[in-house]
Amino acid sequence: MINSENIEIIADGLDEIVIENSQDNQLQIKLFDENPNSHRVFTVEENGVFKVSFQLDFNTFKEEVFRKYITKRLQRASVVIKLPKNKNIIIFGKTIGVKSKSYNGNIAIYIDKGNVKLKQVKKDIKVKLFLGNVYAQLSNKIAIDIKTNKGKIEIDNKEIHQSIFKKQNDNSIYIFDVKSINANVNLITK
Repeated sequence: MINSENIEIIADGLDEIVIENSQDNQLQIKLFDENPNSHRVFTVEENGVFKVSFQLDFNTFKEEVFRKYITKRLQRASVVIKLPKNKNIIIFGKTIGVKSKSYNGNIAIYIDKGNVKLKQVKKDIKVKLFLGNVYAQLSNKIAIDIKTNKGKIEIDNKEIHQSIFKKQNDNSIYIFDVKSINANVNLITK
């Protein structure tokens, strides 16, 4: 059981992270790694923040590879994290795919490159990335604030021909905020 309201996930060394709702209010981490025992999972709780990080262990590789620097970066490792509902999730990473299976909590994602697939957005979302794609399904309770300098914004299969898009309804409770340089944002609204 996690008592902290804030959960920080440092996803360096992973190719993909999937966030799901936990049914039993417990934290569950499932690491899928093509090279067994090459990643280690670390958890620590400090200053009211529960931190999860993943460290790549280069000592597990027995054979020297001709292109060792390139090979060591391509690990084909992913993780599924089941979290209790209504937590504040913060994800940090470099090049990674982030999926949320309609997580019922606030999510902040700070990555350099990758695809962010959020399915149905339930609460506040903040995404900052340099390059990639953002996909989400939004209800009318969610205000939209998007800025992408060179990317495309598409809402309900209609391209918006501007780099800034804002929309707020009278009944908006939560906010969907995306800031990027080159990312494309594709939204479906209900």
